[in-house]
Amino acid sequence: MPYPVDLLPDPLPPLNSPEYVELSRKIARHTGAAAKAPRTFSEVLRRRAENRYRSMISRIFRELDLAIRQAPTAEAVQQAISAFLVSPRFDSMCRQAASQMVTMLAVGQKASWREAAAASSQGRRIYKALQQELRSTSIGPAIQSAVTENANLIKTVPRTLAKKFTALAEKRRFEGVRPEDITKEIKASAPRLTNTEARRIARTESAKASTALIKARSESLGLDFYTWLSVGDERVRSSHRKMNGILCRWSDSPNPEALFPGEDSHNSGGCYDPGCIYNCRCRARPVLDPEDIDFPVKVHVSGSIESIPSLKAFRQRFGLPEEKGD
Repeated sequence: MPYPVDLLPDPLPPLNSPEYVELSRKIARHTGAAAKAPRTFSEVLRRRAENRYRSMISRIFRELDLAIRQAPTAEAVQQAISAFLVSPRFDSMCRQAASQMVTMLAVGQKASWREAAAASSQGRRIYKALQQELRSTSIGPAIQSAVTENANLIKTVPRTLAKKFTALAEKRRFEGVRPEDITKEIKASAPRLTNTEARRIARTESAKASTALIKARSESLGLDFYTWLSVGDERVRSSHRKMNGILCRWSDSPNPEALFPGEDSHNSGGCYDPGCIYNCRCRARPVLDPEDIDFPVKVHVSGSIESIPSLKAFRQRFGLPEEKGD
C-alpha cells in the first residue's frame, strides 16, 4: 500500500534526524514494510549457505571415498580411513568448509539486519550498533565457535564410517562371506554413507550456525525477543508448526515438544531455539522494538504460552519501560 503523498511534510526533515526516523517508521508500518523486512533473516540466505556447505563437505568426502576404493582389503580400508583422518589436508579442508559457511551467514545476515532496522522505530540505534560492530568483535566469539564446532563435526564422519565398516566386516565374516566380497560391499556403501552425512551436516549445522549468529548479534544489541517462524510445509514437525508466530526470548528458550505434546514428543531435544535441533528448518526473527509487534500475541514464558493483548500489557508483563503514546 503506497504512502499518501499529501501526508508527507514539506519540507522533509533532515536525513537521519529523529523526525526523519519517526517518519520512516510510520511509512514502513503503513506500507507493510515493517512486517516484511525482518523476514529476510533469511531462509534464502541460509539455504545458499547450506548448499555451498554441502558441496564443500561432499568434495572432502569424495577424497575419502577415493582412498577407500584404492584399498585392496577390508583391513586396508580401515588403515586408509585412519590415515585420512590425521592428514593435514583433511584438517585444512574441514576448517575451510566451516569458515566459508559461517562467513556467508555472518555477512549476509548483516544486510538483513540493516533492512529490518530500516522498518523499525529502533532503526537509528541499530544502524549505529552495526557500524560499531565493524570496529569491535561483538559476534567474533560466536563465529569462531561455529567454525570450530562444524570443523570438528565433519571430522567425526571418518570415525563413524570406520566403526560401521568394522561391524559390517565382522557380521559378514560370521555369515561366511568371502573377504573379497566383504571389501566390495564396503567400497560400494561408502559413497552412499558419506553423501547422507554431507546432507545431514549441511542442513542441521547451517541452521544452528545461523541461529547462533542471530542470537549473538541480538544479545550484543540488547534484544531478547524473537518470533519463531516455521517453514510451513508438510515436513515440519507438528510441535514446530504450532510454534509458528509465537514470541520467545533468547534467555528463555522453549521446549516445543513439551509445550505441544503429540506424535513427535518422543523426539524432544529439551529447550532450544529455532534451527537448533536435527533437521529443523525453522528460524528466529528478532524483535527490534516492542512497537513492531502485532498484538494480540502469544508469548512463551517459562514453559507455557501466554496471550498478551496489547503493547502496554506486554511492557508491564516483562518490566519494560513505558513510552509516550502507549
